[in-house]
Amino acid sequence: MNSVRMKRVRLLGDQDSTGELISRDVEGEQHIRVQSKKRRPKKRDVLIGMLLLLVLLGTGSSVAGFMMYHAYNARYHTDLSLAQTGTQHLQKAEALLGTWSKRPLDTQLTGQAEIEFASAFKTFGQLNSDLRSLPAMIKQIPSYGTRLNAALHLVPLAMTLSQAGTTGCTILHILGTGLRDPLTPQGRGITLSDLTVVTQDVQKLKASLATSARQVSQLQPGDMQFDARIPRLVNAFHKGLPVIQDWLDTFERLIPVAPSLLGIGTPANYLIEVLDSTELRPGGGFIGNYGIASLSNGRLSAAHITDVDLIDKPFESAGHVLPYPPAYGWFDLAPGSWSFRDSNLDADFPTAARYGEQTYREEGGHVPVQGVIAITPALIEQALAITGPITVPEYHETVTAQNLIARIHFHQLGHAGEGSDLIPSPDGHSSLRKRFTELLAEHFLARVHQLAPGQLSKFVLLIVNAVHSKDLQLYLNTSVAENLLHRFHLDAAIQSPVGDSLFVVDANIAPNKANNFITNTLDDQVTIDSQGNVIHHATLRYAWTIAGRNYGSSLYRDFVHVYVPPKSILLTQDGWQPRGASNAFNREVWMGYFELSYGQTRTVTLVWKVPAAASRGQSGWRYQYVVQKQAGVLWKLNLQIMLPSCATAIVKRGGLISNYEHEAKLTHYLTGDLNVGADYTCR
Repeated sequence: MNSVRMKRVRLLGDQDSTGELISRDVEGEQHIRVQSKKRRPKKRDVLIGMLLLLVLLGTGSSVAGFMMYHAYNARYHTDLSLAQTGTQHLQKAEALLGTWSKRPLDTQLTGQAEIEFASAFKTFGQLNSDLRSLPAMIKQIPSYGTRLNAALHLVPLAMTLSQAGTTGCTILHILGTGLRDPLTPQGRGITLSDLTVVTQDVQKLKASLATSARQVSQLQPGDMQFDARIPRLVNAFHKGLPVIQDWLDTFERLIPVAPSLLGIGTPANYLIEVLDSTELRPGGGFIGNYGIASLSNGRLSAAHITDVDLIDKPFESAGHVLPYPPAYGWFDLAPGSWSFRDSNLDADFPTAARYGEQTYREEGGHVPVQGVIAITPALIEQALAITGPITVPEYHETVTAQNLIARIHFHQLGHAGEGSDLIPSPDGHSSLRKRFTELLAEHFLARVHQLAPGQLSKFVLLIVNAVHSKDLQLYLNTSVAENLLHRFHLDAAIQSPVGDSLFVVDANIAPNKANNFITNTLDDQVTIDSQGNVIHHATLRYAWTIAGRNYGSSLYRDFVHVYVPPKSILLTQDGWQPRGASNAFNREVWMGYFELSYGQTRTVTLVWKVPAAASRGQSGWRYQYVVQKQAGVLWKLNLQIMLPSCATAIVKRGGLISNYEHEAKLTHYLTGDLNVGADYTCR
């Protein structure tokens, strides 16, 4: 009865006027007369008729199913095609956003991604309408019914996520359009009306994400089995949603202060510190030049740098004295009076930046600023790889990444005919002695303004990476914005992480320009015992073996701060003159001093214990180790971690590798703060 082919069914008990039985096919199209048979007893007739009625009903259902199959099979394939098309739109949007992350100012990419998300929403909307128009009985069909139920749950979720993607792209497009070419003063920039639209879109995006979270929570076990990829995607959604929501909450708090940060309505000014890392200080280098950068509607409207002596020396010559904060009593280069040029004696940049603003104001700096930006020569060297060589026609010089530092030092320190650092240059932007540096900065910015869009995107990515490497350090006076930097470890602050940590900070107090010719190597052997205590056996090697012209003292003098977790115990020290211990930023701090001449290598050895550096939880032990990078210097780290002999089920993190079960190693140049660790159980 359930065969797909049409079958004829004899209906007994149905007679025509002549008494002959009628045979009909189920479609009722043909009538064939057959010979009448002998009548059966009435009771049996009724019984057989009832049985045949049940058979007829079953046959009718089978035929209806057959007809449905033909009708809805085609519809199923149409819906499947819609689902595939919608998915393709989402995949294209995802790929475009992946490219956008490398070219954040390319508004064409966000525009294309927005179109793909909108197309996905439209396609999934058509699919959703079609699925909901299907009769309820379709859900009872084996295989198809299961898929239909899953689709009725998954398609609305896909619509919501598509809508969220569209809104997110709108936000990125508005910001990208307003902030495009940020180093060019021309153009509209970003406006208050833009921020109003962005605020509304953030609310829409948060609502879409809340809806999607509710839809995900309502998925059934059968929905998860619809496609093998769905469980993985759902897990990724659960993991990523809190992060996205957190970003949006932070972004909402940032929008009200954005006008003051971006100079919307009233220009925003930032204090620029140009660091000389060849004369290293805890904050990244001696502040040899400074300047003011002004933003209008998110665009750089003006910028110049000048000699720091033009603000420091007149203040000192007038007999004014700034006392050193007690924490910087170790600094003996200028014992009489503190100054702006030496304000960054702290490796914690928020602290150094606040002192920088303070000394700038006290010495007569009259421009109100929204924050501080410090840059190292390494950032300029990397930027020159994008801009190409910079010509300084006033001095008949061409500056490259390779000769940048040498040419600046020659004109500032090696060429007596440049002029005094107390007399302003003809344009008033710098001193005579440092006029070359000021002109180089002007020509460099002019070249940046001429960059093609592709090169400009590389430049923006360079800036982003420089924040991680601390070749660009940023401090914002607005607490909401500064807290955001701190939250994501972008504030170049001294961290106080849970677990183990190390931060080596050097200060050149010679003074000279020797740091450019000194290589720094840190060997750290870490041993963890069965109770989670850690023993460090570390050597700090300073090798002044690179040839080059050193301006200043022929003797390098280094005052070193070593920051470790609180309650750490220094067991042995060798290779330096100890200068005591203190506590700062919730860290134990050990201090020492050594000297070094060209051709020599100095090794400082420190052995210390960190109690309970590895923590024990329900799932086992966890060891986390953060090694921080000082701005302006590059250390090579050779790290070896020995886990306790009882350790099993070891999971290494942060790039640790090993050839042996209980050993983990890493050789790494500290181009940013390093976070490594291992999870294990103890049998």
